[in-house]
Amino acid sequence: MSEANPKILILYASYGDGHLQVAKALQQRFARLGIERVKLVDLLAEAHPLMNAVTRYVYLKSSTLGPDLYGWSFYWTQHLKHDTAFTKWLNRLGTRKFKQMLQGERPDAIVYTFPLPVVSGLMSRNGTAVRTYTILTDFVLHQRWIHPDIDKYYVATEQLKQQIAASGVPGHRIEVTGIPLRSPFSEPIGQQDVCRKYGIDPSKPVVCLMAGAYGVLKHISRMGQALLQLDEIELVFVCGRNKPLKEQIEASFAGHPRVRILGYVEHIHELMAISSCLITKAGGITLSEALAMRLPVIVFRPLPGQEKENARFLAQQGAVEIALRPDELTSLVKRIVSLPGQAERMKAAMEELYRGDAAEAVVQDMLEGLSRTRTGLFG
Repeated sequence: MSEANPKILILYASYGDGHLQVAKALQQRFARLGIERVKLVDLLAEAHPLMNAVTRYVYLKSSTLGPDLYGWSFYWTQHLKHDTAFTKWLNRLGTRKFKQMLQGERPDAIVYTFPLPVVSGLMSRNGTAVRTYTILTDFVLHQRWIHPDIDKYYVATEQLKQQIAASGVPGHRIEVTGIPLRSPFSEPIGQQDVCRKYGIDPSKPVVCLMAGAYGVLKHISRMGQALLQLDEIELVFVCGRNKPLKEQIEASFAGHPRVRILGYVEHIHELMAISSCLITKAGGITLSEALAMRLPVIVFRPLPGQEKENARFLAQQGAVEIALRPDELTSLVKRIVSLPGQAERMKAAMEELYRGDAAEAVVQDMLEGLSRTRTGLFG
């Protein structure tokens, strides 16, 4: 390894968009430091393309076809250790391809943004042990993330660190950094310019209704109809990559003077910057982005599994609200946009949870660890 230019392999999976976004955030931050040998790999897609396509489809459809079944699978496996028969089987998926890739790439470090096979004992090009890092992309713990061969974990909260430590991981191998986000979330944004870009009235509160990257949030049309009873708001639909959903929303709301309808938005930080309230799924990355922007969030009917647990944890901290009915959603939005104290309380709770520039903290810690490995300070 060249101390100034290590080779980094970041492994993600395409179940949702968050794992890839974290991988891109790290790649972006490494590039800022002149470290260009950073490769992103969707391992399961490369090792088992058919199985990956099928399971990815099932995952993306779980919100509409079988949320309770998905929730059951999450809770049933949540506490399974790495050495159980089922977990060992999961960890073998993609192992052959993984080992071939590592032998060819010979990276200095492997970074996981999704729980995948862990290979220990591999040597980098200069003969030092390859370091392994895991970034948890939720606010709750699932044992699939935990493996004894991981050198360092990066987590969102102190509570999550304590849960991992209770699983037997030494505290010095767990760093509370927050979840890495792309650099625009830590940069200033001209709100007037954004309002002009999207044709939004800057004098009214903006409510952003996000269906997720793949447009899987249910009941979005019903939510929109309920929210438009509030005369004081502008409503922005973000339908993600779901074209049929966007067409449906356009058929129902196109031409409404207080509605903007968008598909997938690459620069979602812009919309977050001008919004007074965000209604969304409870994915760990989206919630982290909202924390970074101090944007009050309402989660509507969170899906069983990690999303429900993410929402529950942040609601306990006072950072988000949870709505189960359209009328409850409307009431919560009205309180947030009309009562300054409600929004300020939520923003204060977000301030307590937000850890600053997580991507910078993670990358710097990794580089320090790699440097210590090179100089023989790790056994």
